[in-house]
Amino acid sequence: MLDMLLSMGPGVASWATFFAIFLAVIAVYLLTMYRTDQIRKRLSQIEDFQIPTSGKTSYQEEGFQVHWLKPMGEIIAPEQEWRRSEMKKLLVQAGYRRQSALYVYLGSKLVLTGTFVGLVLLAYIVTGNFFLLVTPVAVAILLLVAFISFFLPDFVLRRRIAGRQLDFVEGFPDALDLLVVCVEAGLGLDSAIQRVAQEIKISHPHLSSELALIPIEIRAGKTRREALQGLADRTDIDLVVSLVTLLLQAEQFGTSISSALRAYAEEMRTERIQRAREKAAKLPVKLVFPIALFIFPALFLVVLGPAVIALYDTMTNYF
Repeated sequence: MLDMLLSMGPGVASWATFFAIFLAVIAVYLLTMYRTDQIRKRLSQIEDFQIPTSGKTSYQEEGFQVHWLKPMGEIIAPEQEWRRSEMKKLLVQAGYRRQSALYVYLGSKLVLTGTFVGLVLLAYIVTGNFFLLVTPVAVAILLLVAFISFFLPDFVLRRRIAGRQLDFVEGFPDALDLLVVCVEAGLGLDSAIQRVAQEIKISHPHLSSELALIPIEIRAGKTRREALQGLADRTDIDLVVSLVTLLLQAEQFGTSISSALRAYAEEMRTERIQRAREKAAKLPVKLVFPIALFIFPALFLVVLGPAVIALYDTMTNYF
């Protein structure tokens, strides 16, 4: 086949090579897009809380986490149940709801500590300063590296919780307005919460996932009070706690839920406007340091630079 193409001339062979490369690129692109579509389909199933009936189990999918991090986390897991409950609560607030999340979190502490300490020891060995490990400075460096790497997952966990809570605070007024519209349109509270969770899935995914858990827990057998209280515990935000208290009191005393939600939604909009005004009022104070460090030096250089150069030339000529 190759001899026949070569016998037809260099032009035909070049075009044949071009088409072969083009078809190979198209095949690679289609294969990549198919894999991407499968990943997106899997992610959409996870977001919609639709667990497929076939495929690998969650323990098989976790791989390294279950087989390595989880056993290591069990070594340093606290024996007191109240300490485990506090850690699990923090993990839930960060969005980690799996049963193995606690052990994976604790195991990551050991892995990071061993990795960074090992890198420091390797650096001493490679540079030929292995004998310096017995000095107090080297021991202090190792202890400092071990301390920072051990508590690094705590810092990441706190940052993730803060990010999720910020998303909750920003999206809660919008979700509450949609909830008022759905309830006044005739939907029940559970159906309205489920509808709101679907509508804000793109704009506020974290809040959507938390709201979507409420009807799922109610269908699983929990009471509405327990499901709403679980939302307050998972978010740990005063706005959500106040809303849960409002809904529970309205249900207990038989008052109109739509009226209570409308009044609370107006209050939430007012608070959001006040937070925006507060941030705007703090802006001039925050701009003082960038202006003093970056803008004023450049301004002085442009304004006083020619005068300084002229004065230097004058003094040079004079002396």
